[in-house]
Amino acid sequence: MARSLKKGPYVHNALAEKIQKFQGAGRKTVIKTWSRASTITPDAVGLSFAIHNGRKFIPLYVSDNMVGHKFGEFAPTRQFGGHTSGDKKAVK
Repeated sequence: MARSLKKGPYVHNALAEKIQKFQGAGRKTVIKTWSRASTITPDAVGLSFAIHNGRKFIPLYVSDNMVGHKFGEFAPTRQFGGHTSGDKKAVK
């Protein structure tokens, strides 16, 4: 279910403060975040983030095509190992 338009996009308060701090400074540092549910806003374009996926931090450089998406969409939490082949099942 989508978030109500009158509420606006969800951005964690601490993350919004970090974005404002680094936006004006012009420093090229990575912003670490655990807030996967936060929406990428236009003021985050051009910044680098490290998004926690539960085990490690995934680096992400935000471009203008990512605005409106969630941070969690770019840091997968599961790794697919693949299906077993039919030959392995038949050998048993």
